[in-house]
Amino acid sequence: MADKGYSPEWLSELKSRNDIVSVVSRYIKLDRKGKNHWGVCPFHYEKTPSFSVNEVDQYYHCFGCGASGDVISFVEKYEGLDFWEAVQMLAKNAGMEVPTLIGSDDIQKKKAERDKALHTLLDAAKFYREMLNSPKGKLAMNYLAKRGVSVKSIAVFGLGYSPDFESMQKHLLKQGYDLEILKKAGLVDVSNGRTYDAFGGRLMFPLINIHGDVVGFSGRLIEDKPFAKYKNSTQNIVFDKSRTVFAINILKKLKNEMRSDLPYVILVEGQLDVVSMHQNGFRNTVACLGTAVTPFHAQEIERLSRNVIIMLDGDEAGKKATLRTIDVLLPTGLSVKVATLKDGLDPDEFIKKYGKEAMQKVLDNAVEAIDYKISELATNYNLESNEQKAKFIAEALDIIRSLSNETEKEIYLGMLRKLTNIPVDILRQDLKKEVKKQEIVQTQTPVIDNKANEDAYILADKFLLASLLHRKEYANIDDCEDVEFIDYDLSTLYNYIKKGTKEKPALVSGVFDILDVDTKPLIYDIINFQFSSDENNSRIWKDCLIKNRQRKLEIQKDWLEKELKNADLTRRAELLRQMREIDIKKLELLKQKDKLSN
Repeated sequence: MADKGYSPEWLSELKSRNDIVSVVSRYIKLDRKGKNHWGVCPFHYEKTPSFSVNEVDQYYHCFGCGASGDVISFVEKYEGLDFWEAVQMLAKNAGMEVPTLIGSDDIQKKKAERDKALHTLLDAAKFYREMLNSPKGKLAMNYLAKRGVSVKSIAVFGLGYSPDFESMQKHLLKQGYDLEILKKAGLVDVSNGRTYDAFGGRLMFPLINIHGDVVGFSGRLIEDKPFAKYKNSTQNIVFDKSRTVFAINILKKLKNEMRSDLPYVILVEGQLDVVSMHQNGFRNTVACLGTAVTPFHAQEIERLSRNVIIMLDGDEAGKKATLRTIDVLLPTGLSVKVATLKDGLDPDEFIKKYGKEAMQKVLDNAVEAIDYKISELATNYNLESNEQKAKFIAEALDIIRSLSNETEKEIYLGMLRKLTNIPVDILRQDLKKEVKKQEIVQTQTPVIDNKANEDAYILADKFLLASLLHRKEYANIDDCEDVEFIDYDLSTLYNYIKKGTKEKPALVSGVFDILDVDTKPLIYDIINFQFSSDENNSRIWKDCLIKNRQRKLEIQKDWLEKELKNADLTRRAELLRQMREIDIKKLELLKQKDKLSN
């Protein structure tokens, strides 16, 4: 049984007041086709809609990526919230009061710790901001003035300053926070039994998620010291570097002001680059923490725009990071361009040297990501050398081969012709040869069909439960009085279905309240069971009932055989009688099965 912290009855009421079609429609366009509503999946890139929302059973399923869930899990996944935050958001939407958490001590403790950590981080951000505006912050203020950061930007980005290794810790302890929560929030480090501010002596950039919560910090040295220039919060109960995008909260506000997606998002490397870009009117700029961009970052950015312009530093390290970032972003379906800064400058340096008009021109001249990859690849080879030209063509064809659109492939084959003077027909032949080679390798690779190898009894159980859950006309709950599901999760699901009535049947959405579907493959398969469209399902239903009963009898007989080994004469006679009865019942089931087959 899933421990959600709220009763299934209350969660059911919450979901009944938040119709899944209405909620999902706020995020993506849905069109009704048949019984379901369809749209383009928001969780993976696709052109043809494969994201289905079932209004009757109040759940969604994507036939492309396999994502499945109820209205709570949709909001969780789309908004990047945890379960409790999604519940609170939907409760607010429905005008419902959220009850006190129930269930295990563990779930309540986890929720309380997370809330406490967020409060702690917010108060730490306020303290750092006060320090920046105090006499202790003079050094940091001078540094910001030297870098051209305005007073307005200091306020917009909530910048602060950690003057030493003791003040923040003492302040928060006085506020009533304990040392353990400071550790869990990533605010203090421990060395030789001594705790100290993890960001002592640094200019502080609060890291704020898309919902406006301070989840961590990035600290920058402003003096020449033998430490790393930037230091980010460590992974903890509220902070994940692989998902954090600096200034995404500001872009969310911008999107809300515009009431539409942003035309594009500019991705730069450093926080001060973001500040400088915003000051000069480029308010759609964000940065990841370092150059290791992840698919989770892409997911965050995609909430704001489908178009990204990468503009990392113009030095060699920046170029390599740009290529890595392209390889991460393109597979997510984002439209990616690259803006190149000359003289090896970073965005902040470029604006200071050339001005915002020149920066706008750089953005206007951004090239498609594939153009950039092929052009950069060409700089690694001497194309006057036949040997190196051949190597370049082979690598460039690998890049072109990754494209799914045939028109795009033709365009880049034309680009490759201009760079190498090799006719397009020959390049096209080489491209197709490699594709055929890959197809041959794939056909020679043995494929293991896990479904085919699955236990026949489990397959029967899945069909029975899926038919009942999806209320198929041939599936009668009264037929199942003597069936047994030996798997605990399947038994839990069956009991949930049995509690349903004609007036209020068990809905698929309710399964997510009693079981952690994401961690239960059998339950996931039942929820998203693909029934055949032929007329044999009624026969299959009867066959699966027989299969379930056969297993039940076999288990009973196995138990009797074990008992028989240690039984006395009187007991043995009784056990043998019971075993003969089981054999008779098994024979009867075989006859029923033969009758079905004929």
